[in-house]
Amino acid sequence: MVVGLLLLALSGGISTPTPGTPRPIHDPSFPIPTARPTGKIAARDQALRFASSALIVADWLTTIDGIRKGYREMNPLIGPKPSVGRVNLMIGAGLLMNTFAVPQIKNPVLRRGLWLGVLLFELDAVHSNRKAGCGFNFSF
Repeated sequence: MVVGLLLLALSGGISTPTPGTPRPIHDPSFPIPTARPTGKIAARDQALRFASSALIVADWLTTIDGIRKGYREMNPLIGPKPSVGRVNLMIGAGLLMNTFAVPQIKNPVLRRGLWLGVLLFELDAVHSNRKAGCGFNFSF
């Protein structure tokens, strides 16, 4: 199940519908939603979403390896000595948020800034984990 969710999150092929209410026929003054009329996000947004999700998965795998080797976790949200289940829950939830909730942000500057921040944060985390000797552990 976890592998299926990872593949779904990394595929990036899921379009995000434009939020809004359809225009009632009887009310001509009702505003027509104009943001992202096709219901899909731009290619650069898809690239940021894919890259940040891939780095979240890389951080997830190296964190699992570090936990199994007895290393101390530096993320204060997860805790210094978390269980593998807690790591799976917390990082999995973050991956789902990154993949499905962030694309719902209407402001493209905010959305791209959030993905870029995640990208930079996760790049540093994966680099630190690999430098500490953690590998990519695929057994959840």
